[in-house]
Amino acid sequence: MGLGAEHRHALVHGESDDAVWSADEKLVIAACDALLASVTIDDTLWTSLRAIFSEEAILEIVMLCGFYRTVSALTNVMQLAPEAIAARFPAP
Repeated sequence: MGLGAEHRHALVHGESDDAVWSADEKLVIAACDALLASVTIDDTLWTSLRAIFSEEAILEIVMLCGFYRTVSALTNVMQLAPEAIAARFPAP
């Protein structure tokens, strides 16, 4: 599938309810936001996710968020330099 320029822009500058995201994508973003903020998915969000995704798919979302958080923590702790080819987020 890939992300277009408008999706990449929304990831950095936009909100999770931007019009560039489909309803399914907005739910995945909401799940990721919830997992990063509180390390849980509440019953309301779980019900919304379950209406579209299988439990296996939801668990994969949880596992991927955990994996990327682990990689981020490891990268930060080890103070690894950014990859030369990686796009940069704008400074706050």
